[in-house]
Amino acid sequence: MAALDSTENAFPPLFDVGAVWAKLWRGRLTVLACIGAALALALLYLAVTKPTYTATASLLIDPRDARSTRFETVLPGIGADSAAVASQVFVIESRDLLMAVFENEGIERDPEFANGGLLSFLTRSGGLEKDVIFRRFERRVSVERAGLTYVIEVSFKSETAEKAARIANSIVERYRTGLAGDRESANSDVNARLADRIAALQANVSEADRAVGDFKVRHEILDPAAGGTLQSQIDQLTTQLIDARAGADQAKGRYDQATAAGASAAGLAMRPEIVSSTTIDRLRTDYNQRAAELANAEAIYQSRHPTIRRLRSELARTSTLMTMEAERITRELKAKYELSAETVAMLEAKLAALRGQSQAADAAEVELRRLKARAEAARSVLDDVLKRAEETAQMRGLQLSEAKVIGVAAPPVQPTWPTPLLLLPVSAALGLLAGCGLAVVGSPPDRQPDRAEPAEPDEAGRAALSRVEAVPTSLGRYALPGLAGAGAAARIRAMRRRFLQRGGEAFSQNTLKLVRRIIARLTEHPAPYTLLISAVRSAPEAKLAGAMIGIGLQQAGQNVLVVEFSGQPRPGELNAGVFINGASGLPTIVRAITGDAGPFVLDADLAGDFDFVLLLGPPLAERDFDAALFAKVDLMLFTLAADENAAEAAGLLRQRLAADGIARSVTLVIAAEEAETADAVTPLQGAAQ
Repeated sequence: MAALDSTENAFPPLFDVGAVWAKLWRGRLTVLACIGAALALALLYLAVTKPTYTATASLLIDPRDARSTRFETVLPGIGADSAAVASQVFVIESRDLLMAVFENEGIERDPEFANGGLLSFLTRSGGLEKDVIFRRFERRVSVERAGLTYVIEVSFKSETAEKAARIANSIVERYRTGLAGDRESANSDVNARLADRIAALQANVSEADRAVGDFKVRHEILDPAAGGTLQSQIDQLTTQLIDARAGADQAKGRYDQATAAGASAAGLAMRPEIVSSTTIDRLRTDYNQRAAELANAEAIYQSRHPTIRRLRSELARTSTLMTMEAERITRELKAKYELSAETVAMLEAKLAALRGQSQAADAAEVELRRLKARAEAARSVLDDVLKRAEETAQMRGLQLSEAKVIGVAAPPVQPTWPTPLLLLPVSAALGLLAGCGLAVVGSPPDRQPDRAEPAEPDEAGRAALSRVEAVPTSLGRYALPGLAGAGAAARIRAMRRRFLQRGGEAFSQNTLKLVRRIIARLTEHPAPYTLLISAVRSAPEAKLAGAMIGIGLQQAGQNVLVVEFSGQPRPGELNAGVFINGASGLPTIVRAITGDAGPFVLDADLAGDFDFVLLLGPPLAERDFDAALFAKVDLMLFTLAADENAAEAAGLLRQRLAADGIARSVTLVIAAEEAETADAVTPLQGAAQ
């Protein structure tokens, strides 16, 4: 840290205002000449520069989408997204849009843009290339979004007010036309693609329907409405089988009854219950009549009477006929039973075959459903495409542009450049700055005898200088808060409260001034800087001065470490490490004074953490004070009590310190604050010698 020049109470200013003003006054003609030259150049520029007019048109990007129908548009609007609105600025500034305006307005043949200027005249070259002219035109276009609104301002600069307004409006109209054209183009493109797709979709639907029909025919899957499905046939056969089984069971019952009845008279009597037969009925009636006649004849005639023989012969013949009829009926019932059994067997075989076909048809039905689903999906897609094609066809001419012109560019009345009211004051200010700079730089340097290197003194001068340096510099007198008879810790706490409480600004400023004066006496080197703070005779004043300087350095943003030296430290203090002093609030360590330790050097692990190290040494008058211990300190501060004699203190310093120690020493007086000045700090008395 370089040593700083200091006055009695503060650092010197960064620059001497008086010296600078003196230089400016001496160079006032240069300043006035620069101002005049700047104004002359500005007037010349105003005379030769063509005026430029700026016309601005305003667009509103309306995020609301006006719908004339409920159809969904092919190309939706820009939307309310802020990024989408901001991107429209780049759309308007795009090369394609500006190139269209460039060609429509014939800018390539406009002398304002196509003229090569002085450079083309000197080089004897022809007209400019189209790309160069377009870049000139492009630089005249300015598109900006008005804050975070939906308003976009399109500006154009030209040498003619009417041309500026016309081209600005042309850019806006081209943008709006492009938006509408994009939507119509999107509709046309979609319609064309849909038309190409519809034919393919119709072919897919036809193919899918044909596949379903072929599959039904191939697997004999009939329409359920026609009643010819396998399930209906199975149901019909099941009904027929049930009926056939019932008829077979009935025929079997009758056959069994007829077999059980036999051909006896009793069996013949049971025949009508089994089956109805007119022949049996006539034979039974004839048999009964002949039996009655035989019984009457036996009652009248003898057994050998011809009538009885005749009747018996006729009765036997009738019985034989009845037996033959009974056997015939039994055979008929058996035949019916066998026929019914064959019918049941045939129906069961058919039903089994149909059930087998039904199982195969179930697997075919799965494939049929898949084919139907495919056909239905193809038909659904075709319907959607046809509907969308019809919607997009009807949307032509119904879509409105979301960009609305809210401000048409009008020919400006006043040019935007050059503006004399702006150019002339700015030129005068620039000339003033240039003139002041030239006056300060070109002025000869002021003489500074107090800062010049001193000449080599002669022997008498060196003797006088040694006598002067034998007296340490005095930093003045400081009245510190706290009661005069109180201990050092209590007075340090009172001083710390004065730093922090309201009304202590004067005390804080005086302390910071003292800190600046101390820093000004230091020679720059890597941190930390070591300061010895000791008393001439009274130790409490040294502690008070050390606390005041440490708190002042801490208020100035420096890291401060306090080292207290003690001849007989209390047990545990030497190994306690760094602790915060309860009175001053500063980091503190305790070190013992040993005669053979050599110059004090701070531990390496602590040196990098602090900017200043304050050594609170023993009083100068005590025998524990060892000048060799403090040989490497940057500055030694010795405090005097208010009642101590400064001359006696100076003599004691010359006895205990060498010449270089006295050169690195300063003194200051520490006094107690008087009661009537409890709210203020006593000002410094005396100036530094």
